[in-house]
Amino acid sequence: MRHWHIIQSKPHQADRVAMQLQELLALEVYNPKIAVRAVRGARKVTRVRQLFPNYLFARLDLPAEWKTITFTRGVARVLGGWEDPRPVDDAVIEAIRTQETGRDRLIAYYRFRPQEAVVVRSGPLKDLYGLFDRYVDEGGRVRILLSLVGYAAAVELESEQIAKV
Repeated sequence: MRHWHIIQSKPHQADRVAMQLQELLALEVYNPKIAVRAVRGARKVTRVRQLFPNYLFARLDLPAEWKTITFTRGVARVLGGWEDPRPVDDAVIEAIRTQETGRDRLIAYYRFRPQEAVVVRSGPLKDLYGLFDRYVDEGGRVRILLSLVGYAAAVELESEQIAKV
């Protein structure tokens, strides 16, 4: 019986592995991607990256397909190893797929826009209001401007700590 498993690819080989498993071996493969904005010089560029670099999901029948998978070019290993392959629950895959937007199957990373009113949901600054300024890095850190007694303080937080007003 086929279950979802996590395959670790060699560096920069995940797309190649996904293509080989889908086209050559006719396996169901899920390689979630995310659109990330970055600043290059004076330009803002949107790049498509893997949500989990060097990892992808495939519906496999282990141990029957073990040799075929591990000898596929670009595959480093199947998580859990030969003795204890660890299947991933279908609910986890569905939870990731529900985050996808549109026909591109990209996960929306950017939820906030500059100058948007936000509130801090957790941490020592909980229940304070501010304005969203910008994303600091790809890891989800954000910079917001808190209005405190006539002074706008710039604070960096995790994006999960803030919500739209």
